[in-house]
Amino acid sequence: MVKVGIIGAGFMGTMHSQCYSFVPGAKLIGIADIREEKTKELAKKFNCLTYDDAEKLLKNPEVDAVDICLPTFMHKEWVIKAADAGKDILCEKPIALNLSQADEMIEATRKAKVRFMVAQVIRFWPEYIKLKEIFDKKELGKLLSLSFSRLSPTPTWGWKDWLTDPEKSGSALIDLHIHDTDYILYLLGKPSSIFSSGTKVKGGYTHIFSTFKYPDGVTIFAQGGWDFINNFPFTMAFTALFEKGVVQFNTRYEKPFAIYKEGKVDYPLLGEDIPRVTDTSGNISELGGYYNEIKYFVECVQEKKKPDIVTPEVARDSLSLVLKEMESADKGGKICVS
Repeated sequence: MVKVGIIGAGFMGTMHSQCYSFVPGAKLIGIADIREEKTKELAKKFNCLTYDDAEKLLKNPEVDAVDICLPTFMHKEWVIKAADAGKDILCEKPIALNLSQADEMIEATRKAKVRFMVAQVIRFWPEYIKLKEIFDKKELGKLLSLSFSRLSPTPTWGWKDWLTDPEKSGSALIDLHIHDTDYILYLLGKPSSIFSSGTKVKGGYTHIFSTFKYPDGVTIFAQGGWDFINNFPFTMAFTALFEKGVVQFNTRYEKPFAIYKEGKVDYPLLGEDIPRVTDTSGNISELGGYYNEIKYFVECVQEKKKPDIVTPEVARDSLSLVLKEMESADKGGKICVS
């Protein structure tokens, strides 16, 4: 049994709490947050302890692993504290706001010999898992082009409005768009070059458009933005063009996932084994990849193995790539990557 403590009782803390309640071999021991009403609400629902100080949770000898669901600007401090306390760590994405912070976190967890995984959840999302399977097995031949889209209302729901402060979140580029940048890295590795442009507000990119070029001629396009009005529905989508067909996903469609082949189209149902809930309290209305990633993390702790679907170094690489996008957008030109 892996006994877990969560630090942070906001949307992600709520989502992760739901997941631990369904994952075999996991037990939620406690939740820490300075907001007493938030911790009490979740503790009552999931029958666990409450902490108004995360230091107290880290001192609990029952806790094997810590799940850090705090704002990005707090990641470095609490990952290092959790490592010093000897706890295995799952930390929300992105790993950090800059590479020096990421390096400190990686070094601290390495020295402490604890497991450290960053929650790059799209690697665990059923539709994106299926796309990678089709790509890896060359089921539809060579990939010719691929486009991604991730669009959201302005996230004003964060604690003290931290998400809209670029100094604390990195804005949409680092907080939202990194999902697709990370998946592009997962699928194809580093591009040879990037060209980006976008909309900048208060020093941070609230909308970004990026083109990734690969040596074999494949072009990837990805846009991400959270500058939409509050009644615009959260949308994530991709369209993958292969030699022998098309794979498409769009959360706005009645049948969100489709595989087009010559003369036919299939609409496979994915993620049927994931528990269904209706009260996730955020822009995603089901557990989806969150359940898969937490189940994987728990299994790694149980089996005493290091997570390899997302390593700390890979999470750093994803951050490095979005920072290249920022550099390109700032300079208004192409940036060579590899």
